[in-house]
Amino acid sequence: MTRAAAAVRAAVRALRRLSAPVAAQAVTAATSMVLQVVAARALGLAEFGAFAVLLGFLVAASAVYTGYVGDSLAVLDRHDAVVRGALVGSALTSWVLAAGAAAVTVVLLRGPDIPLLLAFSVLAVVWLVRETLRRLLIARMDFTRLLGNDVLYLVVTLAVLLVAASSGLTLTALVVAMAIGAVVTVGLGVLRVPRDELRDLRPGWQGMGRLAQFAGWRAAHATLRPVALLAVRVLVGVFGSLTAVGLLEAGRLVVAALQVVVNGAGSYLLPRFAAAEKQPERGRPDTARLAVVLAAGTLACGLVCAALAGPLGELLTGAPVPGWLVLGWSVYLAVWAAGLPSVAEVVARKLSRATFVVRLIDTVAGLALASVALAAGADVTVVPWLLAIGGCYAVVRLHLLAMRTRTTRPHDAPGRK
Repeated sequence: MTRAAAAVRAAVRALRRLSAPVAAQAVTAATSMVLQVVAARALGLAEFGAFAVLLGFLVAASAVYTGYVGDSLAVLDRHDAVVRGALVGSALTSWVLAAGAAAVTVVLLRGPDIPLLLAFSVLAVVWLVRETLRRLLIARMDFTRLLGNDVLYLVVTLAVLLVAASSGLTLTALVVAMAIGAVVTVGLGVLRVPRDELRDLRPGWQGMGRLAQFAGWRAAHATLRPVALLAVRVLVGVFGSLTAVGLLEAGRLVVAALQVVVNGAGSYLLPRFAAAEKQPERGRPDTARLAVVLAAGTLACGLVCAALAGPLGELLTGAPVPGWLVLGWSVYLAVWAAGLPSVAEVVARKLSRATFVVRLIDTVAGLALASVALAAGADVTVVPWLLAIGGCYAVVRLHLLAMRTRTTRPHDAPGRK
């Protein structure tokens, strides 16, 4: 009974620690969904398509930026003068490149639309500045302030949208509202960050090579899953139809809440393992137990989603979704969740290249299986199951790598396998 009570208390403490990062992830996901609903209803189909492209640009830019700068804030010694200068230089370079790429995107999408071009270029920069503050709070494991900042962005953006809607909402007005929300969040976020995090913010180039050894592989890693999911959509469209692609995405939408929880857990685990590497006396989290808890919890909730796939599909998409498809996406997420603790532990030891290679093999294997199955005429419902098979390899390989490197921690060689 004593052991059971201790286990329950440990589970409750873990849930409390995860509640803020999961809530922050939920607010971020809700914000994206609200903006898309507003755009779809207020702008019309063509303008909504343009907004989807712009939003996709921001998501892709954030993924690469987070992998390069954001994760480095948590894993590397950001107070070291050389690393700090390289991080500042990388951030500034990224902001300039993002502004330029945003301008090119608008020109390709809409031609010389100067107001939209200027608004979206500014948004791209402040979006990454806001992401920098978010990742700094995550590195400090200050998830309460992170949640407050994310809620503030949602509230300010919606308030500006309500004002803009009175005179007719346009795509440019929507982008401006997002930019204003980001600027306000950044302004208040800077005031809430401890002063020692904002000292000596001078760019330096001396540590760029050292930073790139770790961060380059993390940025590449961050692109794998979005690229894989895009490739799956293309494969389903080529071997099936756009209707099949829609069905595949409907299945993912049903388990979107699970994705939020898994992402929130991931945002908590990396700084936790990084702190354990820097301060071993704090103790290292039990990777195996975390993997079991995350996978089992995700799968249990996934079973509920699969059982309710019909009504949930009707509610979210207007049409029922096959339970087998929803269960497949749930298994895919459970496998992904099972690998998160090992990924966090290995990356915290600066083995970012090794992690990327394992995830690359996982991605290629899953896509190859899906390609063969779809070419043979298999139903779209098998796709997430096949992607999960590749993920199983990554779970096992990364767990073994985490175990092997617990006695040899190459802090002096970031990125080395």
